[in-house]
Amino acid sequence: MTGTERTPLDPPWSLDLLADLHAGVLDPEADARLRPRVMADPEARSVLAALDATMADLRSLPPIPMPRAVADRIDAALAQEARPAAPVVSLDEARKRRNRRLGMGGGVLAAAAAAIGIALVVVPGGDQADQPPGAQPTQASNTPVGSAQPPMAVKETELGAAVPEVLKAQNYGPLDSQDRLVGCLKGGGITSTAKPLGISPVSLDGRPAVMAILPGGAVAGQFRIVVLDPETCGPDNPQGVIADTTIKPTR
Repeated sequence: MTGTERTPLDPPWSLDLLADLHAGVLDPEADARLRPRVMADPEARSVLAALDATMADLRSLPPIPMPRAVADRIDAALAQEARPAAPVVSLDEARKRRNRRLGMGGGVLAAAAAAIGIALVVVPGGDQADQPPGAQPTQASNTPVGSAQPPMAVKETELGAAVPEVLKAQNYGPLDSQDRLVGCLKGGGITSTAKPLGISPVSLDGRPAVMAILPGGAVAGQFRIVVLDPETCGPDNPQGVIADTTIKPTR
């Protein structure tokens, strides 16, 4: 190799390489060669500073509680694993293993959120701070929530409790498509055309509806919850928006 040939450690550096440097996953030799050069480059330092700020924001947000129904299903699976027919495992030890797995899952979620610049968190609001999630499991696909199960029951006074489950779904239900959702939002004076963070059919105080979770603005972790009447909503009917509220993060 001649002295003029470029190596992967020469500028300009890719965002992936800077992210690896920031995470401390480079081998010691590459880290020692790259770090002084990066710190001497203003643009590269600004990328590292942005990564520091993102991680600080994620660490300051409240944790995501596990839905009770999901925890019950994991407990049932661990109890099955602990049966004498299999290698003997105590139920207490199995539950500890579950908690360790959940801890690893939270780290994966934080890393994914940092990668896309969005913090998906459960953000209780108002008198909902101690309200546990009361929703049933959903599927993150365009299939009915819970498949054969009825839509999750939601109270208008406790919309925040449904956020964890709706965030898992992309099920337009009777709205059928993103275009229909945009038209229904327009009827309520909501100009968002972006794909919702989550959307699912629900039963709002016994009334068939569709709940959409939209980004809540510039504040990380803030959500806008919009509940629509799929039978009447449209670009010319503001009454099709049943509920519209924003849940702010607790700092």
